[in-house]
Amino acid sequence: MTVMSWVRLSVSLWLLRRAVRLAGWLLLLAVAVAVWPVTLVTAAGYHAASRRGWPPSRLRRAAAGTLTGTAVYAAADLVHQHAGRAAALAPVRDWASGWHRDALTVARMFVLVCPVAVPAGLLLAAGLWSWRNYALAAGIGGRMASAPVTFDNRQWKRQVAAAKGRTQAPGSVPLLTRRGTIPVGGTIRAVGCPWKPVFAVPRS
Repeated sequence: MTVMSWVRLSVSLWLLRRAVRLAGWLLLLAVAVAVWPVTLVTAAGYHAASRRGWPPSRLRRAAAGTLTGTAVYAAADLVHQHAGRAAALAPVRDWASGWHRDALTVARMFVLVCPVAVPAGLLLAAGLWSWRNYALAAGIGGRMASAPVTFDNRQWKRQVAAAKGRTQAPGSVPLLTRRGTIPVGGTIRAVGCPWKPVFAVPRS
């Protein structure tokens, strides 16, 4: 193998890898645009978790809380459609009918698919936020070696600010919880136990 043939092979392999990576990003972008209600909710959830220093479990609990609305929507649509398959495909029909129309129709379509888009988007945001935390904690995220430290300091400051706001807001922290424990203040971080917004201690 000559030097020129080796150079051509190396350049070809590099261009092929770049083309495959670009095709993957373009495919991901196409999917994100196609399911834009889910993408919008995912971006909002991820941004809120990043700005407020929330743990991923909070987004997962929020997604679980919105499933009640999804169940009500599914039950109402099932009664309206009188058929299980038609009710299951209702969000797809609402999504398809909102394309190539005016802004009011698009907004109406977003409202109609919200019972499905909101829990799906929040779950996806929780997964992305959890991966981001893991990547920086493991040192595989960020362009510089100090990226995990900078990320951790930024999240710490935001969590402290959120805890201070919760503690100082009148009425946000009760005098006594349902289990009879005494609230102390807003939780900044929870290690080794499920995260709770308010830290409480037993009376005895």
